Amino acid sequence: MAASPENGSRATTRTLLRGLTLLEMIGEARDGATVTELAAGAELDKGTVSRLLGTLRDAGWANQSPEDRRYRLAGKALALSHDYTNRVDLRALAMPLLSKLRDDWDETVHLGVIEGQEVVYVERLEPKATVRVMSIVGQRMPIASTAMGKAFLSVLPEEERTRRAREQELVRRTEHSITDHDEFLADLVRSAKRGYAIDREENDAEITCVGSAVTDVTGRPTATISVSGPSYRMKRRVAEVGKACAEAAASISRALGDATQA
Repeated sequence: MAASPENGSRATTRTLLRGLTLLEMIGEARDGATVTELAAGAELDKGTVSRLLGTLRDAGWANQSPEDRRYRLAGKALALSHDYTNRVDLRALAMPLLSKLRDDWDETVHLGVIEGQEVVYVERLEPKATVRVMSIVGQRMPIASTAMGKAFLSVLPEEERTRRAREQELVRRTEHSITDHDEFLADLVRSAKRGYAIDREENDAEITCVGSAVTDVTGRPTATISVSGPSYRMKRRVAEVGKACAEAAASISRALGDATQA
């Protein structure tokens, strides 16, 4: 006997509500949640939860970390979850400092977060300069070839930093891209020591960037900021801009509660 339209509608509604419940649970979990934890909390069997999570993941609403297999919110879910509030607060805290960076150096400034193996721009401030870096909010860039991504990796605990570095797919995007894992790891160590990472035309030809990580109350990186510009302007002042970027990131980190940022 064929299912009635009414029964089909009820089944669709039930599936939607279950998916929203899982998103809410993931958003409320500080460190993400496993399939087992979500199944227990939603009072559903793990098979059903796995199928729903697969749909949410494929649609860009949730991500599963390859390291710990825990689910966390992806970009599309930020507007529907507790995690979105954190991002809005981060923007509010960061904007005065990002604006000052932009005005002081007249270069493009970005605020980004990490999703999987990519940096996602969540804020972009344009300079007055006519020749500038072209980018858009929501744009995704590889961790390994960007100053923002390298800055994020550089401040991780040593063992985790080494592991994450060796997991990166080092693609030759330009003639300056780093493609050797030992060289890449050494670059991260140098970045950690000076407080900022440098993208020396590794992601885009003729574009040089500096980036620093923003850390939360636990001391772990939660976001990154960067200053990007044409290499003919940036190369001669990388150290100065890098120091300013690091100071801005430290100020944002202190505002987020990281007392280690003196």
